[in-house]
Amino acid sequence: MDAIRPDQYVTLFLFMAVLGLGWLVVTINKGGLARRVAGERRIRLAEVTALSPTDRAMILTVDGQEFLLIRCKGAAPVMQALPKREVAA
Repeated sequence: MDAIRPDQYVTLFLFMAVLGLGWLVVTINKGGLARRVAGERRIRLAEVTALSPTDRAMILTVDGQEFLLIRCKGAAPVMQALPKREVAA
């Protein structure tokens, strides 16, 4: 008596084929796939900078307005609206 039946080999082959096809689709569409999944979000994390091993400064963009968020260990986060940047022509 075989430990693995022939239909189990077919199932394994089909699963591996689908898995490989999924991997191929993701590698071909690396950049575009992330943008399509994210869509049009109102809140976006623009940048994160480490101030220390436990403290972070983050820039959040909410509906086109930027905010500076400081997060320190053991303290409440502090948020400050940033002035609009002027774009040079």
